[in-house]
Amino acid sequence: MTGRRPHAVRPPGRRQPGGGALVAALVLVALNLRPAIASVPPVLPDIQRDLGLSGTGAGALTALPVLCLGLFAPAAAWLAGRFGVDRVVAWALIVLGAGTLARAVGGAAGLFAATFVAGIGLAVGGALLPGIVKANFPADRAATVTGLYTTGLAGGALLAAALTVPLRNLLGGSWAPALAVWALPAVAALAVWRRVAVLAGSGSRSPSGSGSPSAGPAAEGASPPRGGLPWRSGLAWRVTLYTGLQSLLFYAALTWLSPLYQAHGWSGERAGLLLAVFSLTQLVATFGLPALADRTGDRRPWTALAVGACTAGMLALAVAPLAAPWLVAAVIGFGTGGQFAMALTLLVDAAADAAASRRLTGMAFLVGYLLAAAGPAAVGVLYDATGGFTAAFLALTVIGVVTLALGVSVRRGAVV
Repeated sequence: MTGRRPHAVRPPGRRQPGGGALVAALVLVALNLRPAIASVPPVLPDIQRDLGLSGTGAGALTALPVLCLGLFAPAAAWLAGRFGVDRVVAWALIVLGAGTLARAVGGAAGLFAATFVAGIGLAVGGALLPGIVKANFPADRAATVTGLYTTGLAGGALLAAALTVPLRNLLGGSWAPALAVWALPAVAALAVWRRVAVLAGSGSRSPSGSGSPSAGPAAEGASPPRGGLPWRSGLAWRVTLYTGLQSLLFYAALTWLSPLYQAHGWSGERAGLLLAVFSLTQLVATFGLPALADRTGDRRPWTALAVGACTAGMLALAVAPLAAPWLVAAVIGFGTGGQFAMALTLLVDAAADAAASRRLTGMAFLVGYLLAAAGPAAVGVLYDATGGFTAAFLALTVIGVVTLALGVSVRRGAVV
């Protein structure tokens, strides 16, 4: 006996809780997952005029990346199991940046193709974030960390909504380069993400046996995922439908809030500022509500508050859009931000482990975002059919009531 205490040995696959550097990297990655979508609505009337797009075509353009979120999110779990989470997130940022940059080419076909490529990147990257939280942070911090990176999502949307029109004016009045500029933050996010991954790396071998570090947040995801998507779980279906419907409400508002007021005679700059207010109040909800949910333990009251605010705002847009536009935009922003943060929290809470979280996220994004993609397109169809927005926002109000019922039906502690 030497008198020394033996060193503690961590069981294989266990990780220390994530730290501030990982949180910062997650926020920066998240910051890039909305500008490809949110930069379009402020210049949508310009795009329609230059490319001859109808309301239906304009809705399809903004629905395309949301459709990609559904189609490609399930692939994220398989890719993470095959190549490691850190590598897949890095490649997602590369694909997202390339697609966003390609929108500078202009033209209808090029714009739709570039948007599709960018959509693949944001789908895969976004689908992995809940699993990273599950793997690296304790349960009593999950909602708070989720709220922080959801604030990054809202912040990216805010910047894109507020700055795209000024960028258009600065770049000679053309919308195409103003959209392409949003590739630059992806470069910064990629550099930070790779740096954090290397610093946190364990030096273990990659799943492909190449000998390179599996590194960072991805280490727990470097084995093939177990099982398929949880299609037979009633809880998974409730989480999925809530995720999809709250996303439908968000993307419908994001796409059409600015065009609605431009149809009432507002300038593009003023309507863009309104969209920025919508995005700014999301920041309050995405950060504040998850922190409150961690304190109280019960997610349902905060979910009800968020979805209720969103639904009330949709009704106001339907019946009296000019009564208090700035207040209505703020209320809808608060509601959509909060309900989205709570949806992402459910993807962590309702999963037994990180692999289960990725599978649940894959199902929720596959079904949910395919459902959500119908929102902007359906509003465009109803606008073309009725010549106004009243019918569309009344329909969104009904969807809000259904979303509220689904959100409060999920109790904390139940797992898929």
